[in-house]
Amino acid sequence: MHTGRSFTRICTGALLVLLCTAVFAGTTQSFTFQARQYGGSRDRQYKVYVPDGLNGPVSMVMALHGCQQTHDDVLRDWGMTAAADRFGFILVAPFITSYDGLRNTNCWGFWFDAHRHEGRGEPEDLHQLAREVEARFDIDPARRYITGLSSGAAMAVVAATTHNEYWAAVASASGLPYGEDSAAVSLSGQCPGSATFHGVARVASDMRAELNDGYAIPLLVLQSERDCTVVQPAGRNLRDTQLRIFGVPPFDTPAAARAAQRPCTPVQDEVFGCVHEFYTTDGTASARSIVETVFYSGPLATPNAADTDHGHYWIGGQHGNDGKWSVRRGPSYPDIAWVFFARHPRDGGVPAGSPRITLNGANPLRLEVGQPFVDPGATATDPEDGSLPVAADCGSVDSSRPGQYRCDYRATDSDGNTATASRGVTVIDAGSPVPGCAAVSATPVVHVAAGRALPGGWFSLRALASGDRRDIGFVWDYWFPVTLYEGEPGRWYATRPATCPG
Repeated sequence: MHTGRSFTRICTGALLVLLCTAVFAGTTQSFTFQARQYGGSRDRQYKVYVPDGLNGPVSMVMALHGCQQTHDDVLRDWGMTAAADRFGFILVAPFITSYDGLRNTNCWGFWFDAHRHEGRGEPEDLHQLAREVEARFDIDPARRYITGLSSGAAMAVVAATTHNEYWAAVASASGLPYGEDSAAVSLSGQCPGSATFHGVARVASDMRAELNDGYAIPLLVLQSERDCTVVQPAGRNLRDTQLRIFGVPPFDTPAAARAAQRPCTPVQDEVFGCVHEFYTTDGTASARSIVETVFYSGPLATPNAADTDHGHYWIGGQHGNDGKWSVRRGPSYPDIAWVFFARHPRDGGVPAGSPRITLNGANPLRLEVGQPFVDPGATATDPEDGSLPVAADCGSVDSSRPGQYRCDYRATDSDGNTATASRGVTVIDAGSPVPGCAAVSATPVVHVAAGRALPGGWFSLRALASGDRRDIGFVWDYWFPVTLYEGEPGRWYATRPATCPG
């Protein structure tokens, strides 16, 4: 936290808005996110850094720590609080706090199926946590950004995929593509490292199955070519999958979409051969980026004696520190990421002061088969126009048939700015077997012994919930408890059945 300082505003040139050197004193506030009722949710601590002198609505940047780090490392060492001062955004630093499954200390669980889908686990917790921040601070809905390092970067990519209707852009520092396994991380302790990656076609297929919004969320990839923990081709796979998913043919390959290449800026002390490449919607420099890459050949060793010296770290630049898996020298991630974010508000630039939609009633809304559906509706307000009419589309809801449905809401202000929201509608068959709805928290080995989970996966080393066959960890895991929920008698699920209360 920066206090007791005074600063002057010096802003010149074409990057007047982006690179203004104004900075402020700020404050850090601590909060606890309370676990929700969906599967995999947990109490999570988080801190919010707010520069003084902000006038909302302002941008929000969520930064996710890596393995063996905490949110305090992010705030202390990454140079992000100084960036928040200079550029005027609110910084949100969640702490994983507690977790299930066999993993290294404080790793986000990007490789667990329970933690890479909308509506459950860590990505949903991060989404709901961000909504809590919005309830406390005046956040611009067009400028919600997420970034992270290592497992935090992989989880940022997961969150941007599961909730691409929410986030405006994502930056991955030494991260991995969506849906990757733990085998994508080199744990040999050797340099160069080795890992096994999914093909781009498979990653693209997994992403398409999860995406529920057509928004082409821009991606920044920051990757050292010498990283021995998250090795190349991780960064190139992120780039190529992003182009395959969101690029418009023929501009859906690196060769066709590459619009510009230039040295990285700013850098601290050493350039390390850093190259910043831009891949756009039509292959021209004037178009919106689909993906940008910052690739360089950084050093293996870091000043911190606790680090593994495998070329795996966050570069904090002038205002960063040589901390745990963070260094100062090299391309300045906070500056590069912020300029990328600032160029990519959601939908190409929705101005501040857009409408906000508030749903009435439950979300999701639960009905029994045959029960009449009545849309509880929604309200919308705008800073300039006040109350606005809301258009609702619930045409897909069929309360005569069990299933999952959705209502979509839309409001537009006098300036043409549009806000959207959606409500889930679950129709259940009251004549179906009544679920037990019991919840049991135990380690995978105990769940298997009790018949709530079954051995499965590669060489039957994984424990799978008996009802939905979700992976809950290694069959011999005695350490990390997982909660399972009873559906039909004797069948247990990693996610609470929709027919259960809560």
